[in-house]
Amino acid sequence: MNEKPSDFGGLCFSRVVIVGANGAGKTWLAQRIAQWRGLPGISKDALALTTGWAQRDRAEVQAKVLDAVAAEAWVLEGGPSILLPEVLTRANLVVWLDFPAGLRFRRILWRSLRYLGRVRPEHPPGNRDWPGFRQWRFAWDAIHKDDAFRSAIAAGLANTNVAIIRLTTPAEVTHFLDQIA
Repeated sequence: MNEKPSDFGGLCFSRVVIVGANGAGKTWLAQRIAQWRGLPGISKDALALTTGWAQRDRAEVQAKVLDAVAAEAWVLEGGPSILLPEVLTRANLVVWLDFPAGLRFRRILWRSLRYLGRVRPEHPPGNRDWPGFRQWRFAWDAIHKDDAFRSAIAAGLANTNVAIIRLTTPAEVTHFLDQIA
């Protein structure tokens, strides 16, 4: 079921998936929803990263995600890999942040500068942001893999019955937050 941005009033939810491409604002939105609704927030990055930006094995990450969503209430944020059938079966709302690649590129660069030399709050210790090839490649991928992200998310959501709200502008996000706050 897809909701129009004006139809948020009256939504009742306690298990929320925030999905989008890099730099879409998933963590920011998930933190606000979790805080306002009194729900625990779950960052896929926190489950997937070890130290030095090393990733856990995919099966281990999926097991951690499934364990986290076994709880009664939560807000889970991440990219298309979180759209597991078991996650979507438990969720009662999906918010898809589908912003233009250029905006996401600028956000990634700004975030990298903002947290330069520090660990972002949603990441485990040992994953400091720094300038360099990794950050530039990450930002570059936000633009050049735009269609791939969108296709992967659309495919992940194709056969689900959970309510899906697709937000394509920061103004729509603001309106959504105004409705649920």
